[in-house]
Amino acid sequence: MSIVEKPEQDVHQVLKNAAPLARYLERNASSADAADIFQESIARVLEQAKQRPILNPLAYAFTVARHMLMRLKPVQAEEPDQVLCQSANPEEMASMQQTVDLLSQALSAMPPLRRQVFVLLRMEGKSRSEIATLLQMSEDAVSKHISRALADIQRLIDQSRVV
Repeated sequence: MSIVEKPEQDVHQVLKNAAPLARYLERNASSADAADIFQESIARVLEQAKQRPILNPLAYAFTVARHMLMRLKPVQAEEPDQVLCQSANPEEMASMQQTVDLLSQALSAMPPLRRQVFVLLRMEGKSRSEIATLLQMSEDAVSKHISRALADIQRLIDQSRVV
């Protein structure tokens, strides 16, 4: 029996084996969203199969699911380890690596106290008052170190763009 003769029956048979689609959605969406998207994807495949033959219903369901996933808001994870890795293209990866290299150069060129203040603020999330207490300095001094650190980083970025 070909898909042209009985399209709905073949579509139903293929979609009974839609476990890979369910696993894909479970990895890429919350459980509630995954269930909704799975159901909507299958419903759209069945609707389209009534209007015209679908040669690969499961692939069509994956396409529908991917489009629906793209429309979801990104899920805010509580811990950085819980964030799903979205693969970047090679150009984005190279750009990110250049940015990391520039920041690393800027940090290594800073005086030790300025670097320490910047790291405490930006990487460890400490407040200016916490840093002042920790390093036994005034909040004004902390603010100056932060301003200078940001200026150092901006200067290095500007220089890298000229080259």
